Amino acid sequence: MSNSCQITTAQQEMARGLTFRFDKPEIEVERIAVYPYPDLSKLWVRVQITSFATPVVVQLTCLDQDGVEVSDMLLVDWRDPYISLTMHLKKPPQPDAIYMLRVHVERDEQPLADRHHEFPLTFVEPEN
Repeated sequence: MSNSCQITTAQQEMARGLTFRFDKPEIEVERIAVYPYPDLSKLWVRVQITSFATPVVVQLTCLDQDGVEVSDMLLVDWRDPYISLTMHLKKPPQPDAIYMLRVHVERDEQPLADRHHEFPLTFVEPEN
């Protein structure tokens, strides 16, 4: 009785020429969404990065309309292409002002992706 899980010599020969790549050639920040909480002092941040196999470092920085940093977060040894978290503003909110979220991705201190997303500091139901 033969074991159906055994790999034949022919299959091994065919597999030698194959390379498997889980990291795409370039990592990109594909999507960014920012939803201010009703009191405007916190932000629900959602980010999607292209898939990757080797962990990365993700830095999230939020700037107010004057370019002053009002929140930041560093995700070390990050392994998931999806990020969903809450950032707290360090300064009083400026309702309806245009804020900017910067998403910077790197590995071994080498930059891989950098993207900015402007958004108004206005409460909107995420479902809408």
